Amino acid sequence: MLGSFRNRTKGFREAVARPIASLGVNPDFFSFLAVPLSLVAGYFLAEAWFAEAFVFMLLAVSIDFFDGSVARLQKKSTLFGNYLETVIDKVVETILFISAAFLHPLAAICALGFSMLASYAKPRVGLVIITDNRDWPSLGEHSERMLVLLLGLLLSVFSIHFFSIPSLELALWLITAIAAIGTLQRMAFAKKLIEEADRKCTVLPYLSRK
Repeated sequence: MLGSFRNRTKGFREAVARPIASLGVNPDFFSFLAVPLSLVAGYFLAEAWFAEAFVFMLLAVSIDFFDGSVARLQKKSTLFGNYLETVIDKVVETILFISAAFLHPLAAICALGFSMLASYAKPRVGLVIITDNRDWPSLGEHSERMLVLLLGLLLSVFSIHFFSIPSLELALWLITAIAAIGTLQRMAFAKKLIEEADRKCTVLPYLSRK
């Protein structure tokens, strides 16, 4: 859902990315910076230092918002770079959820598990049919999950609870819920694409029954 937001913020992202690109920073290295930043955020999160965790998490996830623009401005966009960005997103997400598990184990494990399921449900269809990276109808995409986690951290800075539930724990349960719904949405859409490909005889050859 928030994926479409990128198209409307292209000018802003390029304005922010331009001074970074002018430094000549390799785009892949810039993308990778999210990993050490998330490790620092994860340390602060595990120690319940929520303000520090929020700042470093915000820096880590912001890189995903600008790294594509850095690559385009430097004219160094590559297919591997596109692949690397998405893998790094999952590394960052995993680090943050594991860190949250030190405070809220069950909620963090559920958030991590369903987030990975939501992420897996889309590319797995590529082993059945030829597909592309079109926008799928899905709640709880990576950007949405990170936004909810950031909000949970921000509210935790002020020790805000909802019905006696800490903000961070509630954010993790919310991520679990939206990721579970997103997984079902993606499975339903995958079913539609597979049935359409089967009718058109465009299923991958090793699975074709024709």
